[in-house]
Amino acid sequence: MLLPIDLTPANRPLLLPDETLLFVQNSVGLYEGKNKLPHQQNGFAYLTTHRACYVDNTEPRKYSVAIELKDVDRIEPWAGFLKSSPKIALYLHPRSAEISAPGTPARSSTPLPRNASPSPSPGVGVWICTICSMSNPIPSNYIAGYTSETQIPPCLACGIAPEASLLETSIQQQQTKAAEVTPTMESGDDIPCPVCTFHNHKDMFSCEICGAGLKPSASRASPQSRGSPHQPSSPQIGHGPGVGGYGVSGGAGGMVGASAGIPPTSQDPVIIKFSFRSGGSTSFLTHLKSAIIQRKWLLSLAPPVPAPSAPVTKTVGIGRLEHRGVRQAQTNSLVLGSAFEDLESLRAAAREVIALAESFSRLTGHQDSGVVQALGLVSKEQFAGSGTKGEEGWIDELSRQVAEFLADDSRGILKKEGGVMGLVDLWAVYNRARGVDLVSPLDLDKATKRFEALRLPVRRRVFRSGLVVVQEAGRTQEETVRRIIEVIGWDRGVTAQEMAEGLGWSLGVAGEELEMAEEVGAVCREVGVEGTRFWRNRFLEEPPVGIAGLKKGMEAVRV
Repeated sequence: MLLPIDLTPANRPLLLPDETLLFVQNSVGLYEGKNKLPHQQNGFAYLTTHRACYVDNTEPRKYSVAIELKDVDRIEPWAGFLKSSPKIALYLHPRSAEISAPGTPARSSTPLPRNASPSPSPGVGVWICTICSMSNPIPSNYIAGYTSETQIPPCLACGIAPEASLLETSIQQQQTKAAEVTPTMESGDDIPCPVCTFHNHKDMFSCEICGAGLKPSASRASPQSRGSPHQPSSPQIGHGPGVGGYGVSGGAGGMVGASAGIPPTSQDPVIIKFSFRSGGSTSFLTHLKSAIIQRKWLLSLAPPVPAPSAPVTKTVGIGRLEHRGVRQAQTNSLVLGSAFEDLESLRAAAREVIALAESFSRLTGHQDSGVVQALGLVSKEQFAGSGTKGEEGWIDELSRQVAEFLADDSRGILKKEGGVMGLVDLWAVYNRARGVDLVSPLDLDKATKRFEALRLPVRRRVFRSGLVVVQEAGRTQEETVRRIIEVIGWDRGVTAQEMAEGLGWSLGVAGEELEMAEEVGAVCREVGVEGTRFWRNRFLEEPPVGIAGLKKGMEAVRV
């Protein structure tokens, strides 16, 4: 369902642990079924390994939402025609609406116990991996004979995809077991599980061993359900507003994409459409299919792959150091060899390659270049929109990236520079942090001009001499003058070099700020043989004494 999301200071989605940004597209709107969502019609679409996010351009903190990819049953592209933009429809599981909307009552003949969770569909079974013997759930959208092997998710433990014949055999065996235990289900007080044949208590709704759904017995059916034989026993989704008041509701119809053996229900999946006004639907669809097939949100729950234990030889001294160096070289060779086989392998092994590069950097004594942060950055090639819209989308996203880079407290970029940073210095530091896919000076200059329009925590400032700097949005001229006066003090003058060292500014920024303070009358300059020094302007701070003393001095000179 549509869930509110947390944003960074630069109005970008805050990524979850082990979540990676895959694709970004501008000029995107949202639909619920055939109806437009009025407050989500102009924004950015962020696709990650876990979510499909929408960030609004007008009110990002209020109208930004996301869809969990684990709730997506199937996807369907819609081609554009005449004035209609291309769209990508996400069909959500009907049960996700019930789970994610706690205030929506379920119209069921038998209410669930307070401590019971909604049971899975009775037709969804498990398949046993032939490699590691791991029990994996059969996808609810799997249809025997229609779903290709490339769309079957791999094993949760070893990552090996099963063959279609294995899933069909598992489904047939589970249907056979269910048919065998159905006639004897009401003979006793226990309910046999149709999957693992475990006998459960008559009041249980899901199996205690495998978690599969149990068919209700006649002894626990309510009088209302016994009185109306045509009423379905499966729970239904009540109509009502969705999560967060975004107006997502269920309907009437049949479940789309159900697996073989699941009886039709009266639940209609919620349909959320992404409308692409500036192109990019093809690339978004490609990355979305890949993310749903990989199901990386399950990796945190999967057990680690056991590594083969090599025989350990006990060595000491120089021999042990040499042996460890040889093993490290073999590991590095394996990582680099598998990563550079093709582009997809390189993307999959990006974290390992970057960790390896950082280890080399530490061994050579160089500082960490921050290349890990480049994983969350977006390149210009990801914006597939042609013409002006694609260029504007890239500049806006680059502006958010730069603002997030500067406002990050862990890096402290602006704090190290005293809150003000020249555009040339910013270009050098930012490209050094990216490491790859460098940004041109022209694109960075355009991106800094969009700071105020996007209401980001930094802003662009141009001095009279033409020097362009980037500073914190809350910094005012009065605050800058106050800091300059604190450094100068009462009894000494300072040069631009001393001011730069005192406040952490660059030499060019310090000179421009001192001239600005001189224009407002806060400081005055002294030009001598040793250079120009700036003093605190006491003439304007103490006008009666200063002016009277000056007049007396001038009269004494005339006499």
